[in-house]
Amino acid sequence: MMTFNREKTINLLQQIFEFELAGVVRYTTYSLIANSSNKNEIVDFFKEQAEESLFHSQKVGEVLLSVNGNPRAHIASIAELESYSLKDIMNASLAHEKQALGLYQVLLDAVKDSNSDIEKFVSNMITEESHHMQELVEMIDDLN
Repeated sequence: MMTFNREKTINLLQQIFEFELAGVVRYTTYSLIANSSNKNEIVDFFKEQAEESLFHSQKVGEVLLSVNGNPRAHIASIAELESYSLKDIMNASLAHEKQALGLYQVLLDAVKDSNSDIEKFVSNMITEESHHMQELVEMIDDLN
């Protein structure tokens, strides 16, 4: 078994915590923008993603506390879009999910064989984020 690097894990968890909170803001905003498109399934998708990002941030915060870290009340920066077409916000959402997946993968690599509880948690999160990406890819394809 590898040595658990608590400091690195705390830093990565904090980064993911902030990123998931930014997802709440991003997806809430996008649900409002998409509302004008009369595409209720997309509006509902963004609302669900906002709720899920909040839930993910809470779960990550709990894991952070479990390793004696303290969640800081910050959110990751959210890039401003040049255009708010439905396709643009869908593509920005896909980029966000890819980045989330990457962050979870870095955390998984950091805890692999050193903390089985966090490793299991992160593996589940990677599965969820992968599903979100696939949903977005399909929705983007449907727009084309």
